[in-house]
Amino acid sequence: MSDNREIEGKLLRFAAPKLYKTMVDTFSALNLHPHDVQGTVLTDESGLEVHLKFTSDFSQSISTYVSLEQAENPDEEVTRFFEEAAEKCKAQLISDYYKMMKL
Repeated sequence: MSDNREIEGKLLRFAAPKLYKTMVDTFSALNLHPHDVQGTVLTDESGLEVHLKFTSDFSQSISTYVSLEQAENPDEEVTRFFEEAAEKCKAQLISDYYKMMKL
């Protein structure tokens, strides 16, 4: 029962610091704080499965698979993924804010 993938993901910040920096830079461009998103990774021998959770209760998620090369040198594809995630996160946070204001 030896599985190379870990059951619980490692935090993106520690497992892939260069990816984390790319994420933080992308989210910061939209005035989103790193605490607005929770990033984890599952690793295997060929790459990383990146999972991002966001909203006030971290109920929304988006994920992608990146190679080990992309984890070390984030490319345009990785940047696009983080831009898409940041846009979704921002839209959801705005929506949550207006729902809260109606109460």
